[in-house]
Amino acid sequence: MRISGAKFVWIATMFLSWLLNWGAPSFCAQENPVQMKAEEEETVYNMHRKLALSASFNKADTDNKEILIATANLPIAEAQLTIAKAIPNPTYSMLYGFGPAWAYVIAGNGQQFGWAEELQIAGKRTKKMNVAGSNYIQQALQIQAVRFDVHNRVRRAYTELAAAEAYEDLIESQRSIAQKLLDISTKRFEAGKAPGSEVLQAKLAVMQYDTQRNTAQGRLVQDTANLLLLLGETPRIQEIVDVEDNSLFKLSAEKNVLVPDLVQAVPTLLALLPSAWHERNDLKAAVQQAYVNRKSLTLAKSQRIPDPTVGFQYYFSTYKPFQGQYYTPQPNAQRVPFQPGYQITVGEETPIFYQYQGQVNQARATWIQQMKQNELLRTQIAGGMVTAYEELLVARQNINKFQKELLPQSLKVAQLSRRGYELGATDLATAVLAQQNYQQTLSSYFDAVVSYQNAWADLEQAVGVPLKI
Repeated sequence: MRISGAKFVWIATMFLSWLLNWGAPSFCAQENPVQMKAEEEETVYNMHRKLALSASFNKADTDNKEILIATANLPIAEAQLTIAKAIPNPTYSMLYGFGPAWAYVIAGNGQQFGWAEELQIAGKRTKKMNVAGSNYIQQALQIQAVRFDVHNRVRRAYTELAAAEAYEDLIESQRSIAQKLLDISTKRFEAGKAPGSEVLQAKLAVMQYDTQRNTAQGRLVQDTANLLLLLGETPRIQEIVDVEDNSLFKLSAEKNVLVPDLVQAVPTLLALLPSAWHERNDLKAAVQQAYVNRKSLTLAKSQRIPDPTVGFQYYFSTYKPFQGQYYTPQPNAQRVPFQPGYQITVGEETPIFYQYQGQVNQARATWIQQMKQNELLRTQIAGGMVTAYEELLVARQNINKFQKELLPQSLKVAQLSRRGYELGATDLATAVLAQQNYQQTLSSYFDAVVSYQNAWADLEQAVGVPLKI
């Protein structure tokens, strides 16, 4: 029996349809559990330690890579000071020949040895010591500047981690409230007081918090990694470090280790600005660098006076004592006498064609450039202080607004909406919306608190010293 092409295609299509409908379930039954297991797996984070802010500062002092690199520059500067103090070593020279040229008087070659010493004049050694000593002080100030900057960033990272923990707690609390709304909607549905769509809507609200929980966990891991980098560690696992003090994000104005309470008066801007000129270690280092450059200019000018080299040479002869026909100073005398001699040499560079104008001009230009850089730094300090001061005042006002008005009012609306839905006076959408508004208000409050801490850190950085909390 012959089968036409169209009929063959129809039979093949039916067979494939049967295979997909009947054969696939067994195949899927083998694959789906693995797939579902992979989808249900959650990342396990290593959370085994708690860090206080003071302990973070101490750990950064000993292990932070930037502080260690800055500290390593101090032995280099100390070695440069030792080099500057060194007196040049004398140069020993010797000429000792062999053969007839040094054995017979007719050749007249003598042996010699001696020393030569360079004399540093015009106070060059003292000037080199001044440059090296000033550079040593500059490096010490630079270490303090780096250390303060690292501490400032540690405080910021610590606060970011505290904010991430507070945000995670917020997500968990809001999810529990969403679960309560789900329970209420389920009871109302079972009692015939609400449609099934409300139950589905409440389930969706609960499931939406799962993604926010994942985001909060990721933020915790990232902020932990940023903090550990500042503490000198190399993050190798997904770790979450717990902060010791998280009262900053509570709905109160209590004092904590991160920032002062909101009732504490902020120093006036006119009182803070003069302190920056005396306390900023980076400004001190910059001023000291200008001093180093000025000493380098003085040293460069002294190079125009050449240093003489004074030498001493001793000559002696190694002639054969009896040379026969080659030496007859007196009748019947054939012995060659020992012939020593002494020589003093003085040599120095003669600066006729070049008087070190390039070195002097370069040192002067470097000094002037550093002076201008210092003026720029002072201007930047003043501008940063005014900006940070204004941000601090705005953040304090916003936090007070949140604590006294927005948060209590938003919480009250959420509670009334949830209670109204439980009693059947309002619908689920109203309760969910009120709850979301409260969550957004809390999240904005956390942002305001972080801004308050960052503004306080900016102000500390502008002043150059930790402000009393």
